[in-house]
Amino acid sequence: MTPKLDTYRAKRDFTKTAEPAGGEAIEAGNRFVVHKHSATADHYDLRLEIGGVLKSWAVPKGPSLDPAEKRFAVETEDHPLDYIDFEGVIPAGEYGGGPMIVWDKGVWAPMDDVDKSLRKGAFKFRLAGEKLNGGWMLARLKMRPGEDKQGWLLIKEHDLAVDTENDILVTRPESVKSGRRIEELVAVVKPARVARIVPGKLAGAVAAPMPERLAPQLASPAAKAPDGGDWLHEIKFDGYRTMAHVQDGAVKLITRSGLDWTHRFGTLPKAFAPLPCKGAVIDGEIVVLDDKGISRFAALQDALANGAGNSLVFYAFDLVHLDGWDLTKVALEKRKQLLAQLLGGHVSGTSAIQLSDHVAGSGSELYERASELGLEGIVSKRASAPYQSGRSTTWTKTKALKVDDFVIAGFTTSQAAEGLAALALGEWVDGELHYRGKVGTGFDAATLVSLLRRLEALEDGAVPLDGAPKDIRWVRPMLSARIHYANRTADNALRHAVFKGLREAALSTPTTGPRKRLISDADLATIWVTNPTRRLFGKSGPTKLDIAVYYAAVGDYMLPHLFGRPVSLVRCPTGKPADCFFQRHAFTGMPPTIEAFETKNSDDETKTYLTVADARGFLALAQFGVVEFHTWGTHKSHLDKPDRIVFDLDPGEGIGWREVVEAAVHIRGQLEDDGLVPFVKTSGGRGLHIVVPIKPKLGWKQVHQTTSAIANQIAAAAPETFTATMGKDNRKRRIFIDFHRNARSATAAAPYSLRARTNLPASTPVDWRDLESIDAPEDLNYSSLPGLLTTSGDPWAEINESARDLPAKLRSKT
Repeated sequence: MTPKLDTYRAKRDFTKTAEPAGGEAIEAGNRFVVHKHSATADHYDLRLEIGGVLKSWAVPKGPSLDPAEKRFAVETEDHPLDYIDFEGVIPAGEYGGGPMIVWDKGVWAPMDDVDKSLRKGAFKFRLAGEKLNGGWMLARLKMRPGEDKQGWLLIKEHDLAVDTENDILVTRPESVKSGRRIEELVAVVKPARVARIVPGKLAGAVAAPMPERLAPQLASPAAKAPDGGDWLHEIKFDGYRTMAHVQDGAVKLITRSGLDWTHRFGTLPKAFAPLPCKGAVIDGEIVVLDDKGISRFAALQDALANGAGNSLVFYAFDLVHLDGWDLTKVALEKRKQLLAQLLGGHVSGTSAIQLSDHVAGSGSELYERASELGLEGIVSKRASAPYQSGRSTTWTKTKALKVDDFVIAGFTTSQAAEGLAALALGEWVDGELHYRGKVGTGFDAATLVSLLRRLEALEDGAVPLDGAPKDIRWVRPMLSARIHYANRTADNALRHAVFKGLREAALSTPTTGPRKRLISDADLATIWVTNPTRRLFGKSGPTKLDIAVYYAAVGDYMLPHLFGRPVSLVRCPTGKPADCFFQRHAFTGMPPTIEAFETKNSDDETKTYLTVADARGFLALAQFGVVEFHTWGTHKSHLDKPDRIVFDLDPGEGIGWREVVEAAVHIRGQLEDDGLVPFVKTSGGRGLHIVVPIKPKLGWKQVHQTTSAIANQIAAAAPETFTATMGKDNRKRRIFIDFHRNARSATAAAPYSLRARTNLPASTPVDWRDLESIDAPEDLNYSSLPGLLTTSGDPWAEINESARDLPAKLRSKT
């Protein structure tokens, strides 16, 4: 047995894979083969018969007949000669698991001494195959520090076999052996038999009942993928991390934060029922794939908003419990082998459950492939490590590129580009906008034209940023862009920045007809502010006039939620955050139609409160520096019987926006189960407000106690996700359900109210379907929201008609 194949054999278990083990070395022969291999990612393997083995190079993008296309190739282990005809499916969980076809084969001839050429790193040869012909060259690249595999460039020579018009990979995708495409092979070729693995015989397995919930293991960020033979590397997905609990045919899909979302994932739970087990807990990610097979979170959001359908895919990457055995102390590589066995025979290329395959050893090749495909990055896991809930160093994640959102602060033009040349980027730091460099790549022609038109309209009133070049034409900071970049310079400028698109919110509530105007042209004519150009919250912030214009634009939507309700105002007379204050009571000079009324509090003290009586008074408040409006959950006509309740979802440290949305959707389901009709709006910060209209029958104390019961019931059912107890320490990695806004005289930000923060975000009512498509709630702000409302309907148009009684089973008897 030739020692040249030792590495090849060490990577494979030939009791599980049908790949040939290889016999004695044979010196003669000049055959070649190109395999197409769909493992963790599709690639092509060029193999030349040299010295009794097949010398092999993995070509991620495949060969090209265009000499200008230099294709990267990685030298891999030698393969046996009988591999030249291998076509089949390598079992999931085995090295290189996935289908493989003989994409091309034929004979080859060297153009110089083979050993000398390979040592020199300039290896020229000719191919005579069914698809590839003519001269080719493999040029060796210099290895970089930390790399353990040799890189080459595969280049087509200039000859009669050149084709610069057609892509041979697209025009000839089939196997030259069977005529089948690789997609067909998955459906018709059965994987090799896998030896049965009994969970209880694995080192570390412990007999234990099925856990009700197991917090997932999380990866720590890393600058680069780790090297070494004890690491497995997987593609990083962009979806919802989910634990699948399978027990006696019943399936629960539990989110990362511990919420049961089985009902939200359409028909996906049914895909787990045929698995050959009594009980299992499978760790994975639910995604939707685009036409290139790449997971896209936006597509997942759309699928969930429209009823999930059959587009959801569960990528399984770990098995932590099986048939009464806790596997968390078992080594990862053994858990993955067992997972492959569990899924074997139940997974095909079109299955709703897919095994997340891996690459063993160095992750640099997979990382480069992920970067080329525009993927999120890779996750690296120590093969010998146990499963550890929470953040760990035995799992790391390496992003393919850094991705962040930056404010478009200006632009440059050029004659060569015939218009827009680059965008000047800014970043908010402590309320001030700082220059972060330019981005001049990533635009298509249509984007260049539309962006230039939009930016030119924003030049008036713009403020230059310090430290920037003089050729920039500055704009008001109203648009944000998503930017990919490699890293930052010492002065925080972006390196190798690429424009990936505008970050824009969208509202899609169906319009039911013309909206009734509450603000007339005569009302608009009365708007008047002194110091209209005074900027709020820094020299790059909006002006006093911007606030007046905003409230005039959204007034028709906002006023139905203000008229007749007790209101508190946040005034910022100087534009400095430190000078902002709450105005709950009457003040000198206030507009005549901002009415004051008296009422007694619980201590029998007489208090004066404000209410907005008409549009003209509402518009006049801009002159007094009013930025925010906060309302009671009741109307002046039935002051002591509230008609709206609010659950303010306040995320603690470590909770991201996606998790808040996930939590809100969960609470919506709970409230609907109690017969209520919940509505949702952004808070204008990191949280969300769930607002429920109720019939004004109960007093404040009873409503407050009932909402306390609801909040505590939700928190008790998912204590690792929610808390209903105040205090910063109670909120770490949890979401506080603040029900205290339902007490008498307590307020919440009014619908469409601005918030006194950088870029003036708004507390915006949204349709539940739109909620999951919002990437950043701050995109709903003073500059974007008026335009969005003109193209969408009112998501809260039926809120008053949706009032219900609070559930009797939860009502306080007080």
